[in-house]
Amino acid sequence: MNRYLVLGGLIFNTEKREALFNRLRAERLPELPKGEMKWGKVSNSKLAAYKRVVDVFWDPEFADAVHFHSLVADSSKFDHKRFNQGNREIGFNKEVFQIANKFGGLYQRGLFHVYLDKRETSQRPDELRLILNRYGAKFGDARDWPYRRCHFRDSSICPALQMVDVFIGAIAFHMNGHILAEGASPSKIELAKYIMQKAGVRSVQDGTARSGKFTIWHRKLK
Repeated sequence: MNRYLVLGGLIFNTEKREALFNRLRAERLPELPKGEMKWGKVSNSKLAAYKRVVDVFWDPEFADAVHFHSLVADSSKFDHKRFNQGNREIGFNKEVFQIANKFGGLYQRGLFHVYLDKRETSQRPDELRLILNRYGAKFGDARDWPYRRCHFRDSSICPALQMVDVFIGAIAFHMNGHILAEGASPSKIELAKYIMQKAGVRSVQDGTARSGKFTIWHRKLK
């Protein structure tokens, strides 16, 4: 089991969706004409395609239009018995809430459509939407239900979720020490370093500023 849990998400204006998705699909070619891009599938033969997809995020066309934010939590400090009714799923869902709530705090004029990577869970996405909206209202958010939608999406057909998987995979690769492990994948080492260099992240372990184009937030668990 990996010590550090990493969650993250992309945020972009709806009018940029088509342009972003088209670029992400185009930059896969010719190495990846089909199939899902994800951190677990990074290999030497596909590395060039993964780098091109990563480069789209920093393309001037999307400089101010597409941002990525992530959360790192030390799972060794999770106390599911005390705080989560002994249920790991409840603990995981609380971290999903934390990263989603951060988006609401950073983009205070936004109205959000939240799309989560599809997974097996007893919690319906609409329950998360309700909790997020009620929490914001409790602490002074004057927007009328800023989280307008919350749905699961199949990452195999969603380019944005695939990019998120690559980014959080690179962060976890650093945080969990895989990048220094004997026999580590050379292609993953190269891509993990490439992403952090592009992001200007000097130390994944130290995190980044709260806001920016690419952020890493280390959650302090009691």
